[in-house]
Amino acid sequence: MIVSRVEKQPRLNKVDVPVSAPPAETTMPAIAASQDAIRERAYQMYQKRGSKDGHDMQDWLRAERQILKH
Repeated sequence: MIVSRVEKQPRLNKVDVPVSAPPAETTMPAIAASQDAIRERAYQMYQKRGSKDGHDMQDWLRAERQILKH
């Protein structure tokens, strides 16, 4: 009987594969600045509408589109 010898390939688990991600210190300030700008723009929309409640999500999403497209 002939038995072939098959070499096993090394198994890679998730820990063995390096994941490249930008350092947190470079991304966090940009995200925080965007959040602040969006918050300010949404508040301006709220004031322009006469400070009437009930449109906070629409204001936020609209402000987000305006700020992030620039």
